[in-house]
Amino acid sequence: MNIRTKGIVFLLVCGLILGLFTAALGDGLEEARHRGMLRVGIKTDFAPFGFTDPSGQIQGFDVDLARYLARVLFDDEQALELVPVTSGSRIPLLYSESVDLLIAAMNVTEDRQRVLDFTEAYLMTGSALLTLKQSPIHGVQELADRRVAVVSGAVQEKDLPLIAPLAKLVSFNTLTEALNALRGKQVDALCQDDIVLLKEAAKDSSLRVAGNPFIPRPYAMAVRKGDDTFLKWLNLQIDKMKRDGTLRQLRQKYFEGMEDKLLPQP
Repeated sequence: MNIRTKGIVFLLVCGLILGLFTAALGDGLEEARHRGMLRVGIKTDFAPFGFTDPSGQIQGFDVDLARYLARVLFDDEQALELVPVTSGSRIPLLYSESVDLLIAAMNVTEDRQRVLDFTEAYLMTGSALLTLKQSPIHGVQELADRRVAVVSGAVQEKDLPLIAPLAKLVSFNTLTEALNALRGKQVDALCQDDIVLLKEAAKDSSLRVAGNPFIPRPYAMAVRKGDDTFLKWLNLQIDKMKRDGTLRQLRQKYFEGMEDKLLPQP
């Protein structure tokens, strides 16, 4: 199945999920309050946004955002359940009510806005390329006939063909699988969000980021379509985090040494 066909199938499935479940779903904020716990979908293989530390605890930028919300909602950051998600599983898990919202390094796109409601942006990122250090690839202009790894369900599946139509995309279910393929020379490059790739290159001297970020997109939290009360509450918290310096502090904590390479932030 090619990338375009997969994208069409993805939208059809999301539309079916939306049609089946929206009418029966309630207010995610009220459900969390009634339960006494906030359930948040988080990526756990996507450092520095979500990852598992040596002690087995889930940490990261998005995790700290979820903890902030739990503190506001319950005055207790432990009143939080972090549910691991992937790019492909995020939306189905949200509509199955396994989670109340998604804080999962999620770019806002027109396709996703058809089935989700997004908050205002809490971060701006772009796509980038990761290669082996000795690779001759130095930017998207050199991807013709090259095998490029992307993560299934991520924006790069659609964005990369717009600027490198001759690249040969190879989809993987997780970022870990895509990284292993790059290190094993099964692909020539990996296309993913810039911050994630800068982090990988910083901890692995055999890798480097090639070229500059492209196609900027915001990261935002996502709730089920029509969950207006929850959306309004989340936007109030994001605005507060911008004003009180929380987001700036999180960027300093997790993006140390990379901030001069990042896009202007909201």
